[in-house]
Amino acid sequence: MSARSLLSPAVRYHLSKNALDAASVSGTGPKGRILKGDVLQFLSGGKAAPSQTVQSVAGVPVQKAVRPSKPSKQTIEIPKPVFKDIPLTGMRRTIARRLTESKSTIPHSYLSVDCPMDRILQLRQKLKGEGRPVSVNDFIVEAVAGALVRVPEVNVRYENESIVSLDSADVGVAVATDTGLIVPIVFAAQRKSVFQISETVKTLAGKARDRTLQPHEFQGGSISVSNLGMFGISNFTAIINPPQASILAVGGTQLRPNIDAQSVVTMTYCYDARAITEDAAGTFLNILRHNLEVPTLILREL
Repeated sequence: MSARSLLSPAVRYHLSKNALDAASVSGTGPKGRILKGDVLQFLSGGKAAPSQTVQSVAGVPVQKAVRPSKPSKQTIEIPKPVFKDIPLTGMRRTIARRLTESKSTIPHSYLSVDCPMDRILQLRQKLKGEGRPVSVNDFIVEAVAGALVRVPEVNVRYENESIVSLDSADVGVAVATDTGLIVPIVFAAQRKSVFQISETVKTLAGKARDRTLQPHEFQGGSISVSNLGMFGISNFTAIINPPQASILAVGGTQLRPNIDAQSVVTMTYCYDARAITEDAAGTFLNILRHNLEVPTLILREL
């Protein structure tokens, strides 16, 4: 066995690590044996390695490790969002302030009921055929006024930490305008027919959209009616318009063939728990439902 083949583990390690052939390194040990220092000296002398694939000491080809190239970094540009600041109008600023105050200071409570509307819808079609068109919302306003009379405990406002009871059923009707939502009042709605309510609402809505409403036409009342049924909304909750103590959120008519009434509307009564008890709110909703299911008062007007 030649001295060159008697390699220590350290020498074998450095030869393999640097892909060197033992024959390319001159040994200075006994009988020309290659020492660890010989390999390090060879490397420090700038000698080039023979090739990437060389014959190892044991005769097995050794592949020189090749460091993988780093992937190139690509800069991805994220498009900046395009937006426009729209300053609030005076009305929207007032609405924002009042709604924030309402939601943060008034303890809102909610009760919902499904009101059968078959009789009302049939009656509306009959009146339309007679040339006396009225909207579903007109019927609802009249039914609300009748329920307020029956349950005076909910016909109240909350002002200056006091409950103010009202003698008249003054019902607000939410009207959407270009500048925001405004709620004109149908005063003494309990003394008006559905046709008078319809004319009053049309007049007030027109003035609201023309911005000609007078302050006394949208101040007061104990309850508001907000109807989103025409937008396909099935149900929702609304924010009380202080000092009123409640608001009725009216959804759209839904067909439910598996119950006695095929057409129902979900109504959510939002009330100020400081001024209206849960029992009074439940009684009010029950009477409202009955007024729409059996529109006796409306039929008497015809």
